[in-house]
Amino acid sequence: MTAAGSSLDLDRIKISPLPSKESIHKFRCGEADIDHWVGNKAAKWHTQNRSKVFIAHDEGSQTARGFYSLSFSTEEGSKLASHQDRSIWSSGVPLIYLGYLAVQRSCQCEGLGTLLLMNCLQRAYEVSRHVAFYGMGLRSLNEKTTRLYQKYGFGIAAGEDSKHPLMILPIWTLDDLFGG
Repeated sequence: MTAAGSSLDLDRIKISPLPSKESIHKFRCGEADIDHWVGNKAAKWHTQNRSKVFIAHDEGSQTARGFYSLSFSTEEGSKLASHQDRSIWSSGVPLIYLGYLAVQRSCQCEGLGTLLLMNCLQRAYEVSRHVAFYGMGLRSLNEKTTRLYQKYGFGIAAGEDSKHPLMILPIWTLDDLFGG
């Protein structure tokens, strides 16, 4: 599955926990906030267990072509759309939080972002088999990413009208996707 004019072969991409800071030190996606975080905080947070970073890399290489970071987060129960869910989770909504997902500028628009997102959702589903939580959460970067995440089932949380809205994907969506 090689894109025309590209050296990216999705069949040869592996997704692994961050092996070292060197794997991401040259990473640039073109979004200043993300590039700053990955260059200055990603490896440190990964080591401190503050966030876990997973990189997409070619077989036989440890250089990141893309990455995502996961952690746990709690949001207010009032953020849930359903009245029933708000009452069940009134003391707080536990989420696996997708902090960042980005693709190296030279690899964008070739399917790697989707591959990373599916891997991320698969990991969350695996956790859900052992630990209870409401679903996945993230803050959308802009209108384009909001539309993209909505395409995959994320909904804008109740009361969110900010530039970077909280979006939530309930666990039952992951069960439908991966549970069979």
